[in-house]
Amino acid sequence: MRWRYLSLRKLCILLLFLPLLLSAGEAAESYLKDYLRVVGDLSGADTVFHFSGKVYSLVPNEKSMELFDYEGCTISRIDSTEAGYRLLGKEIGLFLDHRTGEILRTWKNPFTLQIVPVIHVWNDPANQRFEYDANTLPYIRQFLPSTEIGESVVYHSELFPFYPHVLSRRLFGDQVQGDYLQSAELREYRVKQADLANTQSGSVPAEFSYIWISPWLPFMKMGDREGQMLFVLRGSKLEKGYEALPQHFREYISIHKADFEHSPREYVEPNMNPWSYFRDLETDAIQRR
Repeated sequence: MRWRYLSLRKLCILLLFLPLLLSAGEAAESYLKDYLRVVGDLSGADTVFHFSGKVYSLVPNEKSMELFDYEGCTISRIDSTEAGYRLLGKEIGLFLDHRTGEILRTWKNPFTLQIVPVIHVWNDPANQRFEYDANTLPYIRQFLPSTEIGESVVYHSELFPFYPHVLSRRLFGDQVQGDYLQSAELREYRVKQADLANTQSGSVPAEFSYIWISPWLPFMKMGDREGQMLFVLRGSKLEKGYEALPQHFREYISIHKADFEHSPREYVEPNMNPWSYFRDLETDAIQRR
């Protein structure tokens, strides 16, 4: 009899708090959808962010130098899955002459004085998963933090990748500085609260800023030198998508990598980065010999 009483009591407590639990779950799901409307479009249409900025050197005990101007974009779309959502994306980054703004084919390295071919950033894929179960979804604000500033909301992430290098230092001593790749990625999306409140729209206008502290890239041939690169970039979501990119940028993509005019057709792993892209270029070159 006592067992039945305790079970009935637990059931009553559960029923009492069930509306609160459901409300918390709905709030977490709403928060996730708001974030996805910022970084993409819940309708599934392609979303394009365009950005530009500067690339500097960071070398211990040396004055920093301006190395490049930089212009890039991401193009992505959102797929819904049984477990949540996936963002299927590609990323393009072009290195420009910081004096003329010209897209570089070669670059005179100011540290080594070598003239080297420039390998631009062609990250395909650049995907993300947003799949959470009932136990993790309530903590969505910890996974995707945000801060209210005045009439704006800033979604931000501070990531510090550290993992074994995809390029062997023994084989690629000119291209890599160590056995591990270590970097810092500081990203922000700024939106107006009024735009976010319009839940009828699957996409929200957003401004974007990105700081990336990176090892020297492979094409620079700086594996034996201390130092890092500092990317300081800012931009925005383009309301009219790919066609709103600057003409010179679209023309360069059309000539060199036309498949970057749209988001990926399917979700694949792992993501591409400048080092894995360089590895693939080297592998292709060996196979052609």
